[in-house]
Formats: sequence, C-alpha cells, structure tokens
Amino acid sequence: MNSHYFVGIKAPLSIQSQVVRYRETLQLDQQYKVLPVMEDLHLTLFFIGALTDQQCHLLNERLATLAMNHQPFPLSIDGLSYFGSPTGPRVVYLSVEPSNQLNLLQQSIANIVSELLLIEATNPFTPHITIAKKRKTTEDSVIPIEKFTKVDFATEQFSLYKIHPAKTPKYEALFTYSLKNSSG
Repeated sequence: MNSHYFVGIKAPLSIQSQVVRYRETLQLDQQYKVLPVMEDLHLTLFFIGALTDQQCHLLNERLATLAMNHQPFPLSIDGLSYFGSPTGPRVVYLSVEPSNQLNLLQQSIANIVSELLLIEATNPFTPHITIAKKRKTTEDSVIPIEKFTKVDFATEQFSLYKIHPAKTPKYEALFTYSLKNSSG
C-alpha cells in the first residue's frame, strides 16, 4: 500500500488542557474509534494522498520556496465544533479562528498541489484540529458547539507529513518549512 501524505501545521501544546477536558466531559472515547494522540494533533492545510518519491521531492522543493514567501502569523483556537449530524457527528474538533494569513498560506499550498500533482481540494477549507473521529456507536450523542477563551499561538512553520496508519504517533513530519522571518 502506498503511503499517504498531507501538509499541516502542528497543534501547539497549549491546547492540551482543552483537548483533555472535552474528551473527558463528553466521553469521546466511548463514542469514537480514533482519538489522536497529542503528538498527532494538527491543522490540515491540504490532504494529498499517495505520492511517488519523485513527486515528494518536487513537492518538497516547491513548499520550501513557498515558505520563504510567507511570514509567521498568529492563530487562535477558539471553540469546539464538529462535522456531520448534530446527533452523531463523524468528527469532533477544536475550531480555529478565521485568519487571512492562514487562508493565503492554505490557498498557496493548494495551488502548488493542484499544479504539480493535478489534485484538487475536495472540500472547502475549514481550519480545525480533530480531537475525535470515526464513530463507533449509532446512539445519539449531542456535541455542543461552544466558544471558549482563545488559545493564541504563533504559526512559524508547516510540514509535509507522511501517514503511518499502524504506528503511534501516526504522523511523521518528513520536511518542515519555516516561514520567512520578517527580520531576515
């Protein structure tokens, strides 16, 4: 089986208390098969799928160049939400406050992937950090949509990740790209 890849931003350790609190209070381990370990929490910028070694090399070069054209920027985690049905969401996540800089970076990455690999995004970009997915029960379970005190963090880099489904952690940062520092 070919390895799959994605481009993402590693989640800050500062959200750990929010993740633990929601997993415990909502008993997400009783309802979901996958609760990513803290090291795997991330914000996906673009899911790619399978790549050849040559495609991976070309993508790495293009992403490294792209990073030099984007400056670090702030992001905030500001709430809990989900994808899917209100009575049985398929994904529970921490929401990321809208950011023009994040949208520009994501769109630039999408353009590179589209041009280089002929892969188009299948869903609109909704910045989020998944904390539970793949329901294991059919019972109704209402997940609240909540806002909480923002957790701010600086986005200074992004990575090209390789997925290892049978390992923990599952995601390996093959290449990490530092955003150009405005002073450099």
